[in-house]
Amino acid sequence: MGRRETPVPDGPLREFALDLRELRITAPGAPTYRELAQKANYSPSVLSRAAAGHTLPTLDVALAFVAACGGEVEEWRQRWTMLHVTLQRAHPDLIAEADEPRDAADGPGEPAPPVDMATERPAGASTATGRVARGRPLLVTVVAALAAAVTLAVTLAVTSPWSSEAKRQVVPPPSSSTPSPTSAYDPVYLDRRLPLPDYNFYFDLQTGVVAEGDGPWSMSTNSGGDGHGAFELPDDTDVYISPEPSLTPDRCAAQASPAPSYGVRFRQVPPRTPFCLRSRKTGEIAVITVIETDDGNYAAKIALDYYRPR
Repeated sequence: MGRRETPVPDGPLREFALDLRELRITAPGAPTYRELAQKANYSPSVLSRAAAGHTLPTLDVALAFVAACGGEVEEWRQRWTMLHVTLQRAHPDLIAEADEPRDAADGPGEPAPPVDMATERPAGASTATGRVARGRPLLVTVVAALAAAVTLAVTLAVTSPWSSEAKRQVVPPPSSSTPSPTSAYDPVYLDRRLPLPDYNFYFDLQTGVVAEGDGPWSMSTNSGGDGHGAFELPDDTDVYISPEPSLTPDRCAAQASPAPSYGVRFRQVPPRTPFCLRSRKTGEIAVITVIETDDGNYAAKIALDYYRPR
């Protein structure tokens, strides 16, 4: 039986660390840190520190932890990014130094060597970084990498709650807005899951990330005039709210009309509702499927598809 983990300290990292711990204990088989190390390719001590709540782990370590547990990697990537931005401004001392890289040639699920029971590190691991030493036979490495690829594909298809304290999480079905071969639009990216923590941040529609400032074509949130929240749309943009569960860029182009001044109110687009934006200047199109909204701080989570005209 594994040792009991130490309590997570109060502070800006508490929720992140607690949710990593929850992800591990609710993963199939509730793996120990030693078992997790076999999938994550980091030593048990590195993974344990990631969920300790004292420093923000590196992005590579955090995503390896999440993938090994079967969590939603893209959601955690966005969550880590937003927390990193916050800590850089207020608590830079809580950000772990980038001293725990994974070798670029290693697969995401390549098993680690046996663990040294005295140190809780994999045999041959660097005591400075906890990084696993390499040198296994080529055939074993290739087989492990193929198995890891299959495991990762299944992992990315599994959705887990973004936060244990989330109000509600309604995940949309896989994107069905892929254009047909005769479409006038080319997809740049599809089904990008993005959490906006509050109205001080922006969805950058062109790059598919959450940013602190607005860009050439970006969307934020506001009160919507009714106090219940709304998506604040960029200038020179047309909008269309679909009554159907899917929306293609071509249908958006045919149906979009000038957006109202307040944008799109949260009440108009409950979870699973898709709507789209079309830039009048460039013709680019963003198809947004709402996952969750919060009329308290105007936070929102969406799935985003982005297209450019051919």
